[in-house]
Amino acid sequence: MLRAILSTSREADDWVLDSPRAWLGTAFHRLMAAHPSDEAAAEVLWDSAIGQVLEAASTHRLNRRFGTPERWPGYYLVRQRAIASAVRSGPLPRTAAQPARPASSMDGTEKLLTARNGRLAGRPDHFDHQSVTEYKSALPDPGWPEAASVVDGYWRQLRLYAVLVGETARWPVVARIVSASGQVLEESVNRMNCDAEADAAVAGLQAMNEALERGFDSSELASPSEIACGQCQYQAICPAFWSRCASASWPQLREPAARGTLVSIDPGVDGDLYAVTLQLEGRHGAGGPQSLALRRSVHGDLTARGKGARIRVVHASMRPDGRLRAGISTCVFLEDELPELECKGSA
Repeated sequence: MLRAILSTSREADDWVLDSPRAWLGTAFHRLMAAHPSDEAAAEVLWDSAIGQVLEAASTHRLNRRFGTPERWPGYYLVRQRAIASAVRSGPLPRTAAQPARPASSMDGTEKLLTARNGRLAGRPDHFDHQSVTEYKSALPDPGWPEAASVVDGYWRQLRLYAVLVGETARWPVVARIVSASGQVLEESVNRMNCDAEADAAVAGLQAMNEALERGFDSSELASPSEIACGQCQYQAICPAFWSRCASASWPQLREPAARGTLVSIDPGVDGDLYAVTLQLEGRHGAGGPQSLALRRSVHGDLTARGKGARIRVVHASMRPDGRLRAGISTCVFLEDELPELECKGSA
């Protein structure tokens, strides 16, 4: 519930680092929607989409660190695959299980649809008289521990899209996940399962509004777990997350997070790179104070703060010696600058 509420807040977005992987997916969506006639046209569309993403990122306090798309992981590979997929795209082949149907005037791309008396709304990437499709820049590596939960989230999204399409026009027969590499995951649409998913979503919305009306504390709206917290972009401002991090039984996340106190600062000599020494809490502080190399252009400038300032670090990585390392996606925050969550009203 808490993540759903935060996702509607523009103020919360100020404390969220977005993912270039998602931006590549946005560019891929636009290519597939435009159906470019040749590679040159596709390249223009791609560059335009990425340019719009960069323009928006340049005004965001965290996202502006990603100003060079050529340095994004897998950028050139996804770009080439997306362009090739868009140029050769056309109606996906109909399987033997799909009956031929006449074209519908409700076929569309990213068209806003509503269902359940307006309680559900969404923009399917593409739908037609046979299928509903979700485009992704890439699918997770099956060997990644959280891959199954990510793909399950895609299928849940498509079940909701199927309800939106079904209540607006006619029910699709097939749901598809299409990646820029050309890989396609496909499932038959089970109307009973889709309706159950939609009913659960509406019930969850109702429960969330009731909880807000009763004045629940934000931590009571959260459901912390290793996977839910590991995939959540609101770690930095979530009280429930930091309460769990303080517990000895809380599992180590794939991207570690820690809080602690600023001990000292080495301002560096090149105007960008500098180092802070932190005394961290919990498991990360067991070995004593540790140094963290940071860049002003990426992680912000903490050099004006004095000893004793409270710090939160999210989306870090782990060095071989078990200490934290700050990468391009690591965020470092001063606790006294972070907002406090106050739950009121209804969504």
